[in-house]
Amino acid sequence: MKKILSVLICVLFVASISSNVMAAGNWRKGRRLNRSECRTCHKRGGEAKRLRLNKRTKAEWTKFVNSPKTEYHEELWNELSDVEKKHLLKYFHKYAKDDKSTHLGCG
Repeated sequence: MKKILSVLICVLFVASISSNVMAAGNWRKGRRLNRSECRTCHKRGGEAKRLRLNKRTKAEWTKFVNSPKTEYHEELWNELSDVEKKHLLKYFHKYAKDDKSTHLGCG
């Protein structure tokens, strides 16, 4: 009985770790999308202003992602799947102004 309980605890522990790793991977996919799609225009000397992720809060990034797109973003945004948009949002949130987990410093 103790062996079964030990194995069950180990399986649950591994499952909880792997689900966190899978969730954390979403921002990486968002970073790749940002580099391949957004930075074609949003770069120094590009057609659009350079994106500074830490200049907006999570709420502002969420509003941007969920709002209807016009002009410049419309064509690209319509080509992205809902999952890709979620990846981008996860990446934007990671470096948002109000995300304390990625900022260096004390406290």
